[in-house]
Amino acid sequence: MEEFGETALTSDKPANIAARCTVFAESDLVHKLQVGYEKRDVIAGLCRAVATNYLNNVGKGKKIEVPVVFQGGVSKNVGVARAFEDALGQKVIVGPDGHLMGCFGAALLAADAPVLRSEPFMFNIDDFEFRTREVVCGHCANHCEIVCVYRDQDLIDSWGNRCDRGAIRPKPKSAVA
Repeated sequence: MEEFGETALTSDKPANIAARCTVFAESDLVHKLQVGYEKRDVIAGLCRAVATNYLNNVGKGKKIEVPVVFQGGVSKNVGVARAFEDALGQKVIVGPDGHLMGCFGAALLAADAPVLRSEPFMFNIDDFEFRTREVVCGHCANHCEIVCVYRDQDLIDSWGNRCDRGAIRPKPKSAVA
């Protein structure tokens, strides 16, 4: 990953890579390489596409003000960080632990969450059997395909329903006193 970003920084003419979705970007990237673009220009173009896609979708309609902090795993890619700086016309701060901020946030949320389990959480998963099962909901016209995840015989999570009528939820465990 470090080489990828460093390679992007050596480009003088980043290729224009479609930023709408990864399928278009991949097709465009392959095409650019086939017609003779230099690898560094394609890599720099991909970094620009990542920044452009974010700004055009997540950042759309939002005023981005100084200081701009870039976090998440992709922040470790100096090519993408530079692409954000170029697109915004301002310095972007990338902290040494920026790639871990999602983990820190999840830990803070977990620390503040009410305790819902009767036994302590165990990191050893060797004794568990995980399996998934798909259920088609018939509660409305959507016929959602709901994926249920089981640990041993217990439902631990589910997703895929588009409304609460078909929501499948784990049974709550008794709270620890």
